[in-house]
Amino acid sequence: MTRPWRARPILAAVLVTLAAAPSAAFARESLLARALSCRIDDGAVATLMTALAAEDAGMKAPTQVFAAPSGNLYRLTAPVGALGYSTDAVYVSPGRIAMVVAGQASAAVVDRLQLAPESYGPAERRIDDGRRIIAYQLHQGALDGKVLVGCAYDDPAALAWFADDMAGF
Repeated sequence: MTRPWRARPILAAVLVTLAAAPSAAFARESLLARALSCRIDDGAVATLMTALAAEDAGMKAPTQVFAAPSGNLYRLTAPVGALGYSTDAVYVSPGRIAMVVAGQASAAVVDRLQLAPESYGPAERRIDDGRRIIAYQLHQGALDGKVLVGCAYDDPAALAWFADDMAGF
């Protein structure tokens, strides 16, 4: 026979563990996932690429460099999940960081993320004055037929994320 007064401390411990689970999951979420979801602090924007290279070796050097429009394609050592999508490829351009998502129609992504289509730029949803969730397509090499899904940062430091990689252009 179980005594009710003895079960209460165990129940309390279980409830505390369950309540802590969401914050523990957030703590385990990668910097890349937070960056793609527009959830990094303004102070982290300037050093983002260095921090990402320390987090995943695939972010140390691009596997492909694009000139027009300018951008770098990276292949991750492990897939990243953000905004409901998962991929092992990330595209970085001035002020933007996006997952390369295959097998999705652009219109479906826009609907799912509740983005507003734009005539001359990515579909977007403003998060705050300096961040927007974005989705768009490019038709260059490995990006053709895929949807780029991520975040645009208006911080001037985001414009220099891959300036060292572009020194030869």
